[in-house]
Amino acid sequence: MARPHDARDAASAGGDFLWNHWYVAAWADEVGRKPLARVILGAYLVLFRTEAGKVVALENRCPHRNLPLSEGRLIGDTLECGYHGMVFDCSGACTHLPGEAAPPHWARVRAYPIVERRGWVMVWMGDPARADERLAPDYHARLGDPNWFAYKGHIEVKCGYRLILDNLLDLSHLAYVHSSTTGNRALAEEATISTEAEDERVRVTRWMSDIPPAQAFVAYAGYDGSIDRWQVSEFMPPAYIYVNSGTAPAGRGASPAERHGSQGLWGFVVYHALTPETAKTTHQFWAVALEERMVPQAMRATFERQMRNIPMEDVAIYEAQQRAIDLDPDSGGDVRPRGMIAADKGLFAMRRILQRLAAEETRPE
Repeated sequence: MARPHDARDAASAGGDFLWNHWYVAAWADEVGRKPLARVILGAYLVLFRTEAGKVVALENRCPHRNLPLSEGRLIGDTLECGYHGMVFDCSGACTHLPGEAAPPHWARVRAYPIVERRGWVMVWMGDPARADERLAPDYHARLGDPNWFAYKGHIEVKCGYRLILDNLLDLSHLAYVHSSTTGNRALAEEATISTEAEDERVRVTRWMSDIPPAQAFVAYAGYDGSIDRWQVSEFMPPAYIYVNSGTAPAGRGASPAERHGSQGLWGFVVYHALTPETAKTTHQFWAVALEERMVPQAMRATFERQMRNIPMEDVAIYEAQQRAIDLDPDSGGDVRPRGMIAADKGLFAMRRILQRLAAEETRPE
């Protein structure tokens, strides 16, 4: 498949991305009647809503003198450039050029396919003829469940997206990075790890039997003795991660199906959508969702503060890794482990999928 012009430019600047996929560009409440500028896979986009509420994504660069169209203003469902007043419709065509009888043929910007689903605004960055809405992810269904509540966020992280995927597939780091809330040493020392890779998915299951509960499980579930705990991380291309975390009193156990879909006595699910901004920066859209019964109303303010702090603890790790990678002349722009440990199996399986899909995209048709 031939990449679009702006995609080639991004690739030559060090981008290593999959193109024919849906990426989260924004939370739905980020996009309104004020133009929103956002860089996705090295391409500069402007997003806005029409008067009817439909999201539009255009190339954020006036074809005349390159002023970002996000610096202009909306007039009905058209976007006026703030430099010379050229007006563009939702298809990217210029409909008015002040002082000219008709806009010239070159007065057009690229329009990107958009899908909006359960709070996510997703954009298709590759061949628009292949933008099938049925392929847009819908694994974050709990964000629309009235019996659940959720907290969400968007972080602009100064690292490549694969470092974040690594982190979310290997949850042993909770013992060291999140020890004040959801982690303790038993998560690293006592876990039995299994990895399943099938087609385009990787699932890593961590099972811990008869371990001390981490602080959050004492505070919110009321555990005062040992627990059984499970964590399942599932990767889906191009860069989505679903995490299910659950617990039960020690000795009860949990079936494989429960470990993937149940939170037991106390637990939660986390949705991550990672959208590369550039080769070294990433948009991390995250949400943690729980059943209403899990946290009393009186404790939710504290719980929310903790949940918002957890991703920021990870960001410090990612960005430190990226600095070390940038200073390694042999890194090739990615982490370069000197050896492999048991917890790396899922990470290597994820990378093999990314490499295969990238090769398929660049294979001549």
